[in-house]
Amino acid sequence: MLFASSGENLAKANGCMECHNLMGKKLAPAFMGTARKNIKIYGNDAKAKIVESIKTGSKGKYRNFTDIEMPPYSHLKEDELNTLADWILSEYAKNKHLQSNKKVNGQGKKKNK
Repeated sequence: MLFASSGENLAKANGCMECHNLMGKKLAPAFMGTARKNIKIYGNDAKAKIVESIKTGSKGKYRNFTDIEMPPYSHLKEDELNTLADWILSEYAKNKHLQSNKKVNGQGKKKNK
């Protein structure tokens, strides 16, 4: 088994970075956008929802990516899933100031009144 010392290493080792960037679109939403949306919708349960999406896969959760399907990563152990989710959320916490007043993967759009 490949040991990853951090969430970033684990993401790279499992091919996550082939589709996702930390910031900015790629084939799938950026991790900044996924963290932001999950925090906005689920609050304190954001980590659990991210873990669930990684473990079971997802499709159609993010605007501009409705046809993109993320495969399940059910082979990952619980501690690996938690490490990935913690890394995604911690990178968002460290870098969210870079996203102020910008849309992140279609999120944060101002509503017309």
